[in-house]
Amino acid sequence: MFDALAAISSRGRALHSLNLPTHEYKLTAELDFVLVLDELVLVVEVKGAQVSCSNGLWTYSDRSGHFRQDREGPFRQVTSGMYALRDRLRQRIGAEVDGVAFGFLVVTPDVDLALSSFEWDAETYCGRGQFQREFTKVVNRATAYWRARQPEKALIDKHLQSKLLQELRPSFDRSPLLDARASTLDSAFVRLTDEQFSRLDLISEAPRVICNGGAGTGKTFLAIEAARRQGLAGRSVLFTCRSPILASFAASLLTGTGVAVRPLSGIPAHQVFDVVVIDEAQDLMNFDSLDRMEGALSGGWSDGRWVMFMDQNRQAHLYGDFDLDALQFVQSFSPVPATLRTNCRNTREIVFQTRALTGADTGVSAAGSGPEVTFAQVSDAESEAAALEAHLRSLRQQEVSVGHVTIVSLRGNWDTSAARRLRQARKGKLRLLDKDSATSWPGDVLTWASAVDIKGLENRFVCVIDIDTLESETDVDLLYVALSRPRAGLWVAVTPAIGARVAELYKTHAAAALEALNKVGA
Repeated sequence: MFDALAAISSRGRALHSLNLPTHEYKLTAELDFVLVLDELVLVVEVKGAQVSCSNGLWTYSDRSGHFRQDREGPFRQVTSGMYALRDRLRQRIGAEVDGVAFGFLVVTPDVDLALSSFEWDAETYCGRGQFQREFTKVVNRATAYWRARQPEKALIDKHLQSKLLQELRPSFDRSPLLDARASTLDSAFVRLTDEQFSRLDLISEAPRVICNGGAGTGKTFLAIEAARRQGLAGRSVLFTCRSPILASFAASLLTGTGVAVRPLSGIPAHQVFDVVVIDEAQDLMNFDSLDRMEGALSGGWSDGRWVMFMDQNRQAHLYGDFDLDALQFVQSFSPVPATLRTNCRNTREIVFQTRALTGADTGVSAAGSGPEVTFAQVSDAESEAAALEAHLRSLRQQEVSVGHVTIVSLRGNWDTSAARRLRQARKGKLRLLDKDSATSWPGDVLTWASAVDIKGLENRFVCVIDIDTLESETDVDLLYVALSRPRAGLWVAVTPAIGARVAELYKTHAAAALEALNKVGA
């Protein structure tokens, strides 16, 4: 039928499987094809395979041999459908429809019924022979037949034809609310990638592993899963990191597994573990930290079982005590290297902007596109707070839960942060990230965090504020952390001076970021 309709000479549009939500004696009905032609609206009923009628009982079969019976018959069926269509269009469009001619055609492309019958005229029926030889003539004949029966009806001009088509099968483009889009992205992010599965297999087999990956490649998620699996294997496991906040978050996810979760400062002095899993290992890459961890590891660095997850992109120097000699010392024990390249956190837009502004490789986004990254122009703390307030209001209008939003401050000082001016802060409805809030992260209230403290954590939507300068490498490192925290939406407040510096950074790194993006698209 599609091929036959495409080949006819009549001018118009054909709609397939048009649903009728109202019908004289059916709850709903469906029209096989509706042709909106220059001359009329023609409803086409198609009955494929075998068709028979005995004592008023019609029997239809499909090509799989399944049979269906009814007493309505195709001609009565298409007649009632035509009138239901006309009535609904009159309700929707109005009196204009009264000037439109309507007709019907029954097609049995696999069999021939009687050419005409007491119940139908030859012009309203097309059997197998006509369908294969002269379908254009069939449509033209049906058109002439129905036009002759409705001589007072006018032709359908382009304006009315467009109106009919828009009503019958409207074209529309509606964007889902941000929260719905974020939920869809979350379902894609949460699944382990093939790359992560292979790394887990590697960690279970190799005694010593250093796993490198940019922000968003799932290092913390993988570190927690690796610790859990080592515990299930019957080994005593220590999960450690530098940040007490990140340790609290990991502990909440490892509850009941038997894994001991401690920040570096809380590692037990006289307890030894079969396995040590270290997250954000670049923060602990100095000899004092290594000595403390080695004391808790059975067999030490040389003979013990350990795995480090680290990001040497732009997170190695945030604390100021990263020691390359310490890294070379650890590497001297021949750990198996592993790399994470699939970004399991950020959308393509966030991955591109993070790389375009910092030059860091944050991997290939695994979940596709999301909202555009927004840069808001502000002039001072007051206008920054006002712009942030407006953005938060916009997120609420998009049904984004306040718990899915985190404000990240590059300055990292709550007392001087623009966020202190927010209405939520004045009403006590904004919570600062600390060890307690990390145990139920992200929670159900709006949160604020410094770029340093939020390392290893994430949220659906992030607002980056308090950018005083981007001149030093540490400044850009902090920007890298902040930009890579959101899973779905990123909003950044910039003053004219910061905006100019952002433009300089973009000019430096955008070409490489665009090239990486195009490779992914290809």
